[in-house]
Amino acid sequence: MPVKGTMRYVKLFGNIQNPREYIFKKNKRNNSTLIFKTRPNQIQFGVPESLYQVFKEIFMEDVYDINKLVKTLPENPVVVDIGANAGFFNIILLSKIAGAQIFAYEPLPSNVAYFQQVIKDNPRIEKFIKLYQAAVSGTEKDSLDLFMEDHADSQVVASVFADFNVHNTKKITVPCISLSKIVALNQLDKIDLLKIDCEGSEYDILYNTAASVVQMAKHIAIEVHDVNKDTHNFRSMKKYLESLGYSITFVPINNFCYAVDAVLNS
Repeated sequence: MPVKGTMRYVKLFGNIQNPREYIFKKNKRNNSTLIFKTRPNQIQFGVPESLYQVFKEIFMEDVYDINKLVKTLPENPVVVDIGANAGFFNIILLSKIAGAQIFAYEPLPSNVAYFQQVIKDNPRIEKFIKLYQAAVSGTEKDSLDLFMEDHADSQVVASVFADFNVHNTKKITVPCISLSKIVALNQLDKIDLLKIDCEGSEYDILYNTAASVVQMAKHIAIEVHDVNKDTHNFRSMKKYLESLGYSITFVPINNFCYAVDAVLNS
């Protein structure tokens, strides 16, 4: 469960070398970008106002319970990140596991541009991240329509569903790749961690990908949103993943979204 109160500062000090950047400058973030360095493996990155909430979710609220997560992974895990956003999950993962091999997929140009700059500013991590500007689907298609907020800043809640967020008034068409094609093109024979955060597209990806491909992922960390009462809801997703042999643990994020950990039974 995301931590609250003073525990957020415990997480901040555990994940960031220079936590005072946040403590003393957070009220000035409208005027300048906050610059952070991770620990124990140093990665330097800037946090503009548009990414401030995402930074807090990953590095302070610790929504992925990162220290617990990395203990479940091998020394140099293969990670597929669907919905990489601005790359903060990958940054914190590489700060804990320096040799993680990450295949990151993000459809929105502003997020990709930001993440590319972080990689450029930290040459050490370049060989560990393959970043692709693409949405991910379960079925083969060349492009996908997404609904997003009508501004150029980094986006958090862009979705294939027009009514997913009341602020998503702009429609864009983005390149698309299937999960099966990701596996084939990158010649993957296993996925140690499949992270999915794609605002409702989790159903298309997991329901419409061959079970044998999904089961290549030993561990799936996924945000599941209640989209409808039929099959696109947490209970249906939980039942489906259990049918594939996964053990499920979960934490409600709010009244329509769940943080789900699915671990393949050996």
